[in-house]
Amino acid sequence: MKKILAPVAALAFALSISAAQADEAAGKIASVDPAQGTIVLEDGTAFTVMEGLSMEGLEPGTDVLVSFEDKDGQLVATEVAPAN
Repeated sequence: MKKILAPVAALAFALSISAAQADEAAGKIASVDPAQGTIVLEDGTAFTVMEGLSMEGLEPGTDVLVSFEDKDGQLVATEVAPAN
């Protein structure tokens, strides 16, 4: 039984690490609400900005690359940068 448990635990750990990695989305900002901490892209994708992340300089019409994580069904932006 111990021979099976170690590989299963290692697999579960590896899957948990990959699940925590951020995804990315590119698009043009449709709206920004600093009071609510949200950004919406023109395609309708809405992100809640991670606490402590600056929203300075983010304006509608700006092309951006958003790194985000899905936390319980909510897209949380971990980084927002101008698209090159």
